[in-house]
Amino acid sequence: MSQPRSHPDLLRLMDEGVAGGVFPGGALLVRVRGETAHLSFHGRRSLEPPGGPVDALTCFDLASLTKVLATTPLVLLAIQRGLLALDTPVHRVLEDFAGQGREAVTVRMLLEHSSGLAAWRPYYSEVASAAGGAWLATAKGRLAARRMVAAETPEAPPGSRALYSDLGFMLLDWILERVSGQPIDTLFSQWLAGPLGLESLFFVNLASPAEAARARQGRAFAATERCPWRGRTLVGEVHDENTYAMGGVGGQAGLFGAIRDVAAVAGAWLGSFLGSGGFFDRGLVEQFWQRSTLPGSTRTLGFDTPSLQASQAGSRFGPRTVGHLGFTGTSLWIDPDRELIVVLLTNRVHPTRENEAIKRFRPVLHERVAELWR
Repeated sequence: MSQPRSHPDLLRLMDEGVAGGVFPGGALLVRVRGETAHLSFHGRRSLEPPGGPVDALTCFDLASLTKVLATTPLVLLAIQRGLLALDTPVHRVLEDFAGQGREAVTVRMLLEHSSGLAAWRPYYSEVASAAGGAWLATAKGRLAARRMVAAETPEAPPGSRALYSDLGFMLLDWILERVSGQPIDTLFSQWLAGPLGLESLFFVNLASPAEAARARQGRAFAATERCPWRGRTLVGEVHDENTYAMGGVGGQAGLFGAIRDVAAVAGAWLGSFLGSGGFFDRGLVEQFWQRSTLPGSTRTLGFDTPSLQASQAGSRFGPRTVGHLGFTGTSLWIDPDRELIVVLLTNRVHPTRENEAIKRFRPVLHERVAELWR
């Protein structure tokens, strides 16, 4: 296999990120017009205990990139297959989600983060208190969390405001399971990973120890946080607390993967949008990438766009750029005008989430990428 191409400025920035304590380990990929223009690996998978160097096969906890790499494309494919529609009311699929204004919430609103639901709730703490913690990371924990999100009352009239909400993507996970008859990890494997040939993009189903062991077998993971309430450093175990309580598989988080496979899904999105690849329906991708008209919103359906001020994407990408961030230190941006994909994977939350230096690092990195490939 030939050595990946790399740019010295990006190598320097990433190495400075490691040396400056922005993240213990990271990987950066830039693809331009279908070709890899930069690919590099930096630092180590773990500090506590010391781990091996990050390489092409290192699997990162992708956190909220799950939303655009798994949940959103699966919703699009469900629509493509006639199982769902953007304006389907949620209560038509999830009967428990009814009353107190919930009937007005649609699939489109969940994707657009305009459902009126709260941003987040600590469902995991309630699951942890049930049965002496025996429900954590089990099917019972998943059911309990779903019942709690189904009981949420919109805090604002649906469709009236934009507020990034994990709760909406928990509902999308449940909706996909109902309309397809398969849990989201199985659906991801059948509808996305299999057809796209993705061998290193997957969920770790903690509710089934045998499945979790198979998912981890032979793989090297970048560690995330030394979790204070789980009492261990997390390696190959989802960082997001609510997803952990639900067994490690969720619409809001739970996906793990190596950088080339993350870029492959991004490439399927971009190729379909440009008409150079037909994995997703082009018209649907165009709809999904249209920026919301809600005042103050930076969202599309499932994706984010660079904000006008202090964006983590910097200020130089094109006006049609879409992407997303992940809490663990991951990000993905797609600029169709440049035919540009930028994937940054790090474990900046290792050993603690208190390290927020990534917020200063990412815009600088993306500004330089945009300057190099105008």
